[in-house]
Amino acid sequence: MTEVLSELDRRIIGALQADGRASWSSIARALDEPLRTVARRGKDLLESGLVSVVGLRNLGPTCVIEIACKPSRLESLADELSQHPGVVYVLVLANPSSLLVEVHEQAFDLSTMTLSVIPAFAGVLEVSATPVLHYFKTNAHWRPCILSPEESLRLGNQPRGEESTAPPETLDASDSAIVDALEHDGRVGVTELAELAGVTEPTARKRLIDLHARDVFATRVLLDPALLGFGIETCLRIDCAPEDVREVGEAIAALPESRYVAELLGEHSLIAHLNTRDMPHTRELLHGDWTKVVRSLHPSLITRVAKRSGRRIPAKA
Repeated sequence: MTEVLSELDRRIIGALQADGRASWSSIARALDEPLRTVARRGKDLLESGLVSVVGLRNLGPTCVIEIACKPSRLESLADELSQHPGVVYVLVLANPSSLLVEVHEQAFDLSTMTLSVIPAFAGVLEVSATPVLHYFKTNAHWRPCILSPEESLRLGNQPRGEESTAPPETLDASDSAIVDALEHDGRVGVTELAELAGVTEPTARKRLIDLHARDVFATRVLLDPALLGFGIETCLRIDCAPEDVREVGEAIAALPESRYVAELLGEHSLIAHLNTRDMPHTRELLHGDWTKVVRSLHPSLITRVAKRSGRRIPAKA
């Protein structure tokens, strides 16, 4: 069982989720904690690998692929698919036993991937691909109510960009170098960004602000949710009338327990991922007011995450 982090460590993570590039001094002021303590604990969290701050490019056109396969192949196939650079996440679902994979459509030819590549893997029984029409929420905007309202206010209101499903814009060499560096380390300093982009520090700072304002990338905090006390992960497939999709999607996105909500072009209207403390907490959410206009709800326990936000997650020993 994963041990839950201390209260201060969780609050530092909450501050990073609000602003992944906030300085330790800004976080210390917001949390009303000693700077030396916050800086030491924050650096320890990052250096240990328990927590990562990365900048992920706007996904552009994506597709959610469900793969039914022999149960004996679930784990190994999840690992194999997670190695593909075009794969955003790989989830192992319990009921029915299957894999859920999100992919960049521009990373490969979708028809080839679904008709030839994936079916060629041993043990694959069925493949179903569903394009994403709209994102209501992604991991970049997961805010599980760790901070008090006062602490969040002191950190400032960071603009919440919208993940677009349109083709991403073409970047020049300098902007591309900045985003590449952020994908490796979302907290990389402006001085290093300027050197990598071949521009002055003021120009690098201006470009960074502009890239964020244009939603070219979003900063994400990556960690095992169990470290924050969320021991259950659930995938929901939701069916509702077309006129209710936005209402339901926005209602789920507003839940602090939701980390991903998307509208799909397929059998199900919406898909969502929830993180909860335990099964009673999960049941409470599944009986919320947002379900009143839902035609049907298909929850499935996520038993393993092999990849999240473009980062592979090794299987636990």
